[in-house]
Amino acid sequence: MTDADLSPVVPMPTGLCEDPTGEAVALIARMAKGDGSALTDLHGMWSAVLLGTACRMLGDRREAEEVVQDTFVRMWHRSAEYDPHQSPPFVWAFAVLRGYCIDRLRFRHRGKRDSSRVVPIHLHAPPEGSEDPQVMALDDWRRVRAALDQLAPDERSCLELAVFLEYTHSEISEHLGTPLGTVKNRLRRALDKVRNQLSRYEL
Repeated sequence: MTDADLSPVVPMPTGLCEDPTGEAVALIARMAKGDGSALTDLHGMWSAVLLGTACRMLGDRREAEEVVQDTFVRMWHRSAEYDPHQSPPFVWAFAVLRGYCIDRLRFRHRGKRDSSRVVPIHLHAPPEGSEDPQVMALDDWRRVRAALDQLAPDERSCLELAVFLEYTHSEISEHLGTPLGTVKNRLRRALDKVRNQLSRYEL
């Protein structure tokens, strides 16, 4: 199986970091009331994107599928605790998924190391419990969102694909139907703008 098989270029939902129509928030609210069809609808919206992300992080499609399933189960059980004022729906889902992926990577590492040598893991893992719905402090999210709002739509699309889904330049080019050189220029501009905006804060 090739890397391309494990990391497919998948459609990205409109407004990855936002929920402009309120559809995702409404589905989570229905889930909190025990509406199973809402979970099915949310799975249809996000499962392909989350699977692509998990494949990329874990390098194993079977494990990635299990992680995606665990993510939706966790979201179902925690749906009543979700607060849209704390983080957008996809950011919440992404953090839950990332937490499960990191747990699996840690488990792999523990299985490979021997008792005579402990190798530190540099995963930049979030604090314990970060997969909770309150995944990002409200102030921090507002600062990040303000930085993203400074970007042109084409720059923001490139940056979201690169940061959230870890697409390569070539994959972004293919996904957006944009020349590779243009993608690189947009990413460079977007990163410069975001860095300048966030440099005002201690994030």
